[in-house]
Amino acid sequence: MDDFIPTEDLLGVEQLEHSAIATQNVARFSCELEKEPDEVRRLSLVKLLVYEAEKSQREQSDRIDRHMAELEELTYRQVELVEKGKLKGQIIERPVKLLALLNNLMSSYQTPRRRISAVGDLEKI
Repeated sequence: MDDFIPTEDLLGVEQLEHSAIATQNVARFSCELEKEPDEVRRLSLVKLLVYEAEKSQREQSDRIDRHMAELEELTYRQVELVEKGKLKGQIIERPVKLLALLNNLMSSYQTPRRRISAVGDLEKI
């Protein structure tokens, strides 16, 4: 049982590996670009850099979108629990605090998501 690794963890590790590879590629291509005298090869390196940056941005955007969707579901369930607690006359201080925490976490995800969207919109121009 100690060897069990949930699928989500594997996906997270795989995403981190892809991100690390993209970062390494960008660093390598940047270094090669600085040293490359041939204009044709430089253009090719620039295209590779742009491709890696866009791929990394898409992956980051997708990951944030997945996290936000999961968080939205958790928030929805927490709202239901608070409402049910109110109807039953239960003390709802802790569920309300958790709901506030979930809302703060969502706003933390929205900030980088907006930045990524803004960068993507600028690149389309």
